[in-house]
Amino acid sequence: MYSFEDIKERSESDDELVVGYADAMELLYLFEQSDTQVIGWEGWLKYENGTLGHSQKYQGTVDLSAMPKTSAIALVKSTIMQANTEWLENPEVHNANLLFCITTNT
Repeated sequence: MYSFEDIKERSESDDELVVGYADAMELLYLFEQSDTQVIGWEGWLKYENGTLGHSQKYQGTVDLSAMPKTSAIALVKSTIMQANTEWLENPEVHNANLLFCITTNT
């Protein structure tokens, strides 16, 4: 288990939490244990040359701030799991990685 700080250090963005699947799942677990409200997520791509871009296929969720915290986290978790499974079976872009930008109230 990693701490929030450990995962934040691995984020691909200094301004946002943009992490791989395992770190995204860990973050959601940490947010469940805290007062952090998850607002949503969006898919990012990290290309072979290191550049980042937004996924056209994995748009994530709309603003979930009106949902109860546990419901929002459950929805984010299930949709990230689905996106990751689809990506592994048929990636949107070959030679790229799907990352998850998770937005919170903090």
